[in-house]
Amino acid sequence: MNTKEAKISLYYIKKILNSDLVPDETSRLLRLVSRHSLELFGFELAALLRKAHRNIEDEEQIAFIGKLTNGQVFPNAMIPDEKTFDKISKITAERKEDFYDIDITQPDFDISFTSVCDAFDVPMQYRSLLQYFVYATKIPFLQRFVNAFNDRFTDSVMDSSNIDIAVITTGIQIEDIKKALSSNGVFMDAGIVTKGYSDVDFSPMFSRLLNNEFSCVEDVCKQLTGDTLHTDLTKENFDYIGEDYDRLVKMISAAVKSKQPGINILLYGKPGSGKTELIKSVCNYAGLNLYSTPENKEEKTSRLSALSNFQAVLKKEDKSVILFDEAEDVFSVDPFDLRAPSKLYINRRLEKNIRPVIWISNKINKMDTAYIRRFSMALEIKDPDEKAKKYAWQRVFDKYDVKVSDDELSHMINKYKVPMAMVDTAVKNAKMLDDKNMIEYTFDNLMCAMTGVKPFNKNNNVKNFDTSLLNTDVDLEKLAENIKNKNIKSFSLCLYGAPGTGKSAFAEYLADVLGMPIVKKRASDLLDAYVGNTEKRIAQAFAEAREQKAILVFDEADSFLRNREGAFHSWEVTHVNEMLTQMENAEYPFICTTNLMSDLDKASIRRFSFKVKYNFMNAKQIIKAFKHFFDMEVDESDIQELNKLAPGDFKVVQKQSVFLDAQDKQQIIEMLLKEQASKDIRSSGITRTKIGF
Repeated sequence: MNTKEAKISLYYIKKILNSDLVPDETSRLLRLVSRHSLELFGFELAALLRKAHRNIEDEEQIAFIGKLTNGQVFPNAMIPDEKTFDKISKITAERKEDFYDIDITQPDFDISFTSVCDAFDVPMQYRSLLQYFVYATKIPFLQRFVNAFNDRFTDSVMDSSNIDIAVITTGIQIEDIKKALSSNGVFMDAGIVTKGYSDVDFSPMFSRLLNNEFSCVEDVCKQLTGDTLHTDLTKENFDYIGEDYDRLVKMISAAVKSKQPGINILLYGKPGSGKTELIKSVCNYAGLNLYSTPENKEEKTSRLSALSNFQAVLKKEDKSVILFDEAEDVFSVDPFDLRAPSKLYINRRLEKNIRPVIWISNKINKMDTAYIRRFSMALEIKDPDEKAKKYAWQRVFDKYDVKVSDDELSHMINKYKVPMAMVDTAVKNAKMLDDKNMIEYTFDNLMCAMTGVKPFNKNNNVKNFDTSLLNTDVDLEKLAENIKNKNIKSFSLCLYGAPGTGKSAFAEYLADVLGMPIVKKRASDLLDAYVGNTEKRIAQAFAEAREQKAILVFDEADSFLRNREGAFHSWEVTHVNEMLTQMENAEYPFICTTNLMSDLDKASIRRFSFKVKYNFMNAKQIIKAFKHFFDMEVDESDIQELNKLAPGDFKVVQKQSVFLDAQDKQQIIEMLLKEQASKDIRSSGITRTKIGF
């Protein structure tokens, strides 16, 4: 205990011991004070006091200490000799200021604490209360003394059982203390305290703040908020969001200028879509100061109290805006999280913001609509276009001085849908090992760790695709060329037939011919156990394709376009209704593939521009497939029994032949016959024609 802590402790000991409250067991207090008498009173006086009250009963000793801290000596104490008594009196008189003439509530007593109070704009009538809570928390001796006084141990000096001591030490009425500590009190509003399971305590960020020494208000604000956020990205780098950039600038600027409370803006979208960089750019463009709350994963209440800290210290900075990242941690609804703040608490935070807050989230599907309604603006940020991605990726390569050609950059951007943090990691690895191959190696392995699947190079699939192997009732190669030449974007295809006939492969081929990105969705990507979520995912899939100006492909379309006439559940109907609505309004190509054409809803079938039927390969195509997959020559006499094959069957047998070292033509034919025998064509709905004459 240093001199300052000793003075503070003596100030509160004097207040407590000379109050009307009498502890049940005073000897514990005496022992605690005696044990620390050297730190509290100094060496010479501590020795005299120990000698003086060696034989005094506990009650007298307590009274003696009480009188001493008030500058008097207990007159009836059994002091061994007058000389000792005179020495004690003389020392206490000489050091009057140290023992009983102290006023720690003066602003200049503790400049650091005063600076914190000024930064948080703590009302004067509550500063002595906060001061007591701070000192009783920071000074171990004082906390032990408070616990000994109440004959119980508590983790927090703000525990309800300690309120009576707070009344004694501060002179504030108990009703006012409870009000200050309530959920809408001054301390909670400023994020100084947070609500625990039963009582309140200092918030984590405010506790960390108290571990520092400050000389002025500016030091406190700087320590808490850090530097303003900047980016070298300009408005031109966000052309892909169109007029939304200008709307954000106008909205945030107006909120700052009007000083209207409760302005909250929600930006949401997939990781790596540039949400944070966008808001940095918007604030830089508007000449505003953007500050970011800590992003570490703490309890929801603690993160919200940190936001309240920022609100408190920035409320007088006219150009300040606050960024709250990873907002899904706070807004996600988890009924089993007993530590989560109440809806009322979160709603109050949204409604009482003094400075505008930008909330950033990667997903909002679990966000309660009661929260969403309270946002002034909500904007989904889609993946940037290739131009914006190139600029962002190139900045990372320049940062680490790693050279990359434009073609290499385009290849990686198209192949890997990764957030910028992963790009930074991959390029840094390449620089560190002086090996550019480390970039794709890093991407492949990190994505495999996250998803369980390594990315594939779709260009290789397209390169090996041959439309002449498809037995369809529409010339697909000619159709693709006509679509390209006429520059038609709004059309839809239904590709139906047995598995392996090349339906999904043609979708990739068409995307390559048209030079368009492709967005593929399976039933597992869209179907959700919760009512209404499947419809949301369907709408989001169309929106994703629209934003990327991409071809949207739904595999296994029969899963959510099933005939409504046979529906048993209402949600089966709503799935189809949502699909039909989205199909009507689709601006870009939409392709469905299915093995069960007869199961599709009749209304959906009418909405497709083309319905392309896939049959099994004819004899000429099978002969060509032998050459294409095995580099073998066969004639019709060799393949008389092969009449139910698709290109997918040849791919499977090609892989089998590698493992089995099968190079003989007859072996390949036998393997294809086994593959053909395993088919169940009863529900394929395709034409079965025999090859040959």
